[in-house]
Amino acid sequence: MKWLAWSLLLLNLAVAGWFVSRDYWPREATAQHAAMNVDRLSLRSPTAPAPAPAAPSSPVPVVAEAFCVEWRGLNPEEFVQVREQLKSLTGQRVMSFTEVPLNTRRWVIFPPLPSAESAESKLKELTAAGVQDAFVVKDAVWRNAISLGLFANDEAAGRRVRELESKGVLGTRVEVLPRQGTGFYFVIRSEDPDALKSLGEIRQAHPNSQQSRVACPS
Repeated sequence: MKWLAWSLLLLNLAVAGWFVSRDYWPREATAQHAAMNVDRLSLRSPTAPAPAPAAPSSPVPVVAEAFCVEWRGLNPEEFVQVREQLKSLTGQRVMSFTEVPLNTRRWVIFPPLPSAESAESKLKELTAAGVQDAFVVKDAVWRNAISLGLFANDEAAGRRVRELESKGVLGTRVEVLPRQGTGFYFVIRSEDPDALKSLGEIRQAHPNSQQSRVACPS
């Protein structure tokens, strides 16, 4: 019986020792690694998307400023010669030119009508309204217009227009015409700086003429 009692005592001591030493056993590596991985994931901030590259800015186009030059003092023979040179230059440079009369007058007209018959009919209307000094124009450029008078300046032409309006005549206009026998000068317009140099070279053959920068007409 003694050996049975000693056997039970030893068994109880072994069980008690197992429970006491259980807390001191090392934990499994997999559990530790799992906990560490969870911590790292919780501390990691989300990755921000990379900013889109800015579109390259397109260069602002440079707009050349137009300039104008008056060319005066050419005699009739020189004027014809320079006209041909300017025509040639317009084919090489970005430029244009106009011929401006030195002396002008103002022409009051009723604009051209579709046919000679309609022009004669309009003239009869004007005559019946008491308009004098009127006639139908036969010239090709102004054919079938009705001339209402030539005047020295804008003031005189304006008085004629107001007189016609008082008689119920509306729709007239004032044209600027060169006086007979007047001289002309050139107005050259360009946006090409090299055109100035070319004009200066042409002028050297005409030393009595003058070139000057002016405001471009609107």
